[in-house]
Amino acid sequence: MSSEVLFFSGAAVVLLAVAVMLGRMLAKRRRWRLLPLVVTLAAAVLVLTVITGPLGVRSLAVLLAASLWGAVLLATVFLVRRSHSRLASMVGGIGAVIAIQAAMVAFVVTRFSAAEAPREYALLWLPAAMTGAVRNLGEPGSGVETPLWVRISQDAGPLPLSVVLLSGFAVAYAARRLSLARAADVQG
Repeated sequence: MSSEVLFFSGAAVVLLAVAVMLGRMLAKRRRWRLLPLVVTLAAAVLVLTVITGPLGVRSLAVLLAASLWGAVLLATVFLVRRSHSRLASMVGGIGAVIAIQAAMVAFVVTRFSAAEAPREYALLWLPAAMTGAVRNLGEPGSGVETPLWVRISQDAGPLPLSVVLLSGFAVAYAARRLSLARAADVQG
């Protein structure tokens, strides 16, 4: 692995840890309803990604990706609230990964044709866009000078990193609220 891949991977892990800690800390201090919280997070992803890039087909792809991410994340947060304490972390982690992958796959499928971005490499699009760790995405050598992983990264802009961070925040918030509510029930 190159040093830039390690740097971007490490930066993403550190930022995710900060987002999770922020979610846990705010869960103790604030009591937000989960539906407005997830809708606000999805709107933030949408606005941030659309503002930072060109409009057009990319905006449709971002809208679809943010909507799908928000829907899957909302379902995950509701499952976390209904799960047992020990199971909630696992459900939240798996659901967050599914939401993040769904957003990235929806973005690339909407933005690029099947000839440009072969669909069998769909699970590699997120690491390729975020860190450049995956560079062979099966694209044909049809005279395109810029590799697919670079085009995905440029077109997606802050979408991959923002959905990762906000997923970590939302799941940590929901899991912490669950544990605080159960602790209050036991004490009261």
